[in-house]
Amino acid sequence: MKQLLILLLGCTSVYAQEQWKDSLAFQFYAEGYASYTSNKPENKQRPAFFYNHTKANNVGVNLALAKLHYSSKRFRSNIGLMAGDYTNANLAKEEKWARVIYEANAGVLLSKKYPVWLDAGVLPSHIGFESVIGKENWTATRSITADNSPYYETGLRVSYKPTPEWYLALLMLTGWQRITVPANQLGTHWGMQINYTPNEKLSFNHSSFIGKVFYGRNVTRIYSNTSATFGLGNRTGLTIGWDVGLQENAFDANQTDTWSGLQALLHYQIVPGKWNAAIRYERFVDKKNLLFHLPVDIYHQFYVNHASFNLDWQPFKQIQLRTEANYLHSPYSLFYKGATLNKSQFAFMLITSYNLQFKGKKKQ
Repeated sequence: MKQLLILLLGCTSVYAQEQWKDSLAFQFYAEGYASYTSNKPENKQRPAFFYNHTKANNVGVNLALAKLHYSSKRFRSNIGLMAGDYTNANLAKEEKWARVIYEANAGVLLSKKYPVWLDAGVLPSHIGFESVIGKENWTATRSITADNSPYYETGLRVSYKPTPEWYLALLMLTGWQRITVPANQLGTHWGMQINYTPNEKLSFNHSSFIGKVFYGRNVTRIYSNTSATFGLGNRTGLTIGWDVGLQENAFDANQTDTWSGLQALLHYQIVPGKWNAAIRYERFVDKKNLLFHLPVDIYHQFYVNHASFNLDWQPFKQIQLRTEANYLHSPYSLFYKGATLNKSQFAFMLITSYNLQFKGKKKQ
């Protein structure tokens, strides 16, 4: 946290003293939360399949982020450093020096005639419609689907925007959400994204991944993420998402295992710019527990229904206050209640975020 504050002060000073020929933007974002869980789990942790807002019946800082962006006509770059509960949970498998990296990438425009960019480094994930930065999401907390698919990726990205409506990208990656890659997981992994936004009230996206993951041996994983967002009038929005994963069985190469996540979100602007509300329903099924390392006393398949309702208030441009009621239910006993297991869990979240941004461009 101390390093982030130093970076904030340093970058603010640079921004104030230097004149840049092109555009420069700086962002500081902090998100704190308090959570109450009716089950009162003994370990004071939310279920292990959540990598954001991980504490139960406690308070925490989910994310503290300092990010600097620079762009010119033919060059762009991003560097972001972070700390918080998300970092500790989602980047636990990375080397310690890599766990503070939110973004670290640079890109060049490959053609003067066509908008084709080549970006390299640690990039935001091309999969999913939810961000680690909570203020960018309709819901206050993340979905099971989002927390168990990549938030970041490392590699090369070639992107092309032939018209304002279309965005196309092809990626060559080091792995499934990895910055540092163990020797037994080296290889080439591929990603693709197609986004079509014909107007401001309609957007379609399809993202995919194919590569190897390590399950005792390297096995092939294929992942598909499809979503659509609809504007229903001036104040209401609907997003529907469907994610499907296919993976070669670690013991039988002729067998394929699958998992899936289905989501529906409805968002309403009560008072635009001030008050918002959203409801979510999600169903996640992973019969072979491919993504979840469940406690040793849980032997059931992973099947969870997830519902939430949040109410948001933004009293100032930089500050947002959010409350969320969150309910999880499964046919199986998957959730800790004290030291035993239960089939359901209710949680209440209070989330506060602070977002500070500077943008500048030198007059020509």
